[in-house]
Parts: sequence; C-alpha cells; structure tokens
Amino acid sequence: MRALRLLAPLPALLLALPLAATEPASTPVSFTTPDGFTIKGTLTVPATGPKRHPVVILAPQFHQTRDSFAPLAERLNARGIATLALDLRGHGESTDKGGTAVAVTDDFMASAKAVGFDKIPSDLAQAAAWLRKQRSIDPRRVALAGASVGAFAVLEAAGKVKPLAVLALSPAGSAAFGDKAMEEVAGSVAKGGATLIFAAKDDEEAAKNASALKAVPGVSELLFEGKDHGSAFFKDHAETMAVFFGEYLLYRQAFNRGASAPTDTAKTDGVVTPSVLAATPAAQGAPPPSGN
Repeated sequence: MRALRLLAPLPALLLALPLAATEPASTPVSFTTPDGFTIKGTLTVPATGPKRHPVVILAPQFHQTRDSFAPLAERLNARGIATLALDLRGHGESTDKGGTAVAVTDDFMASAKAVGFDKIPSDLAQAAAWLRKQRSIDPRRVALAGASVGAFAVLEAAGKVKPLAVLALSPAGSAAFGDKAMEEVAGSVAKGGATLIFAAKDDEEAAKNASALKAVPGVSELLFEGKDHGSAFFKDHAETMAVFFGEYLLYRQAFNRGASAPTDTAKTDGVVTPSVLAATPAAQGAPPPSGN
C-alpha cells in the first residue's frame, strides 16, 4: 500500500496553529493508488476535544468535489469529529494518473470505465488505513459517508474499513461496480457498523437499492417523498446526519468501551429515525461521556 502524504510543509502547519487555536485545522492530503491515480483531499481536525478525534471519510457524488460535503463537514467538526473530504478519482483535483489527465465526462458509464469507479472502495480503504496511523485520529472511531456513486462506494468499502457508522445518501451507480454489485454490497454492509441510508421515492435506483439493503442487520432506511438525490439532502437533513455520527462516534462508542450501558430506547439497537436521533444526547448537546 502506498503511503499518503501531507502536502503542506510541517513548519508551516506548526506556525499556523497559534493563529487558529479554536478553529479546525485543515490540511491538504494526497495519496497514490496502486493503479496510479493521485487522490487529493482535505483533512480537517477540530482544535478542541480529545487528543485523538473520531473521523468521517467523505465521498462525493458524480461530478461533485469534496466541497459538496461542507454542510455536513462543518457540523461534524463543530462536534469534535474530524473529516477527510476527498475528490474521488477522475474528479476535481484527483485527475492525474501516472502523469496523464484522466477525468470524468458527462457519460456516467464511459467515465466509470475510464476512471475505474469500481476501485473507489479500495481508495476509501487506503485512506482509512492511513488515517488510523495519524496521531490526531482515534483508529477505533472511523466512519464513512457518501453521496450517489460515493454512497454506493462507501457501502461496498464497509467490509474492508470496518467503520462504526456509514451514511449513504441515494446509493446509485451500481452498474459501475459489476454484475454482482448489490450482492457484494449486502455482504460488505453486514460486516460494517450502523448504516443509515437516505433515498427519495421518485429516485428509482436509489430507492430500489435502499429497499434491497434495509433487511441487512444494522441498516436503517429513511425514504422521503420527491426526487432529492445525494447532496440535495443536506439542505434539510444535514443536522440529522451530524447527530447520527455524533451518536455512534461519541456516545455509543463510549458505551462500547465499557461505560454504563444506556437504558433509554433511543440507545437500543433498532431502526434509526429522525425522532429516535432527536432523543439522543448527541442531538441535545450533552457533553460526550468521560473518555471520549
């Protein structure tokens, strides 16, 4: 596995810290995949909170870049959760493949073949492995979030990454991942953590994929009226998503490490809904249990 590297020189990072002591510190990150793509992203680590932070890896949808996740990333950072927002292969600044520019076009399937969308799950696993070696990151508290093709990719990556939580917004583009993609995703999701899927009823592929996965243990589906797809859900639901991650990365994780078990129904295993999340300490602003 090829190593990731921080693009900003260390002295520059150290000099910048006193100037933004209470603001999250954002650092450019770059890594090269086994097939030669240079993947770029931004690691943002909150300035306050524990020495080692939980982290969510963010995978955008087709034709979008890492900035599309800003509404969620800002809420996560405010809760003390770090984020690694990526430009997926062929998108944004991640178009260099061994010195040749390879970028997506308007044709989804042609782009999937040229860029290799089926390798995105491995890219995410590579990023997670690097994150778990960073001093600022708690290797036990890693999560994934994706939109559209990025959502399908995080679901497929769950088996390798072993995240505590996965958020999939309108998982779509299964044709880019092979004939047995849904079967593979179901097996992968079963090995991951709590999974929350957003989909709209009139978004045919996303709704179909969400429905096919909701029977997998640990998976909850939120199905909405209309046609919203992927990052469009941020407008009305970014706070619910942040609470979901806060609950599983900050609160439930403390219980998993040996603190007293929760007794209220919002903390028991079962279907995740906005009303259930609204009843959690993560939604009510309670400080995380000692040790987080």
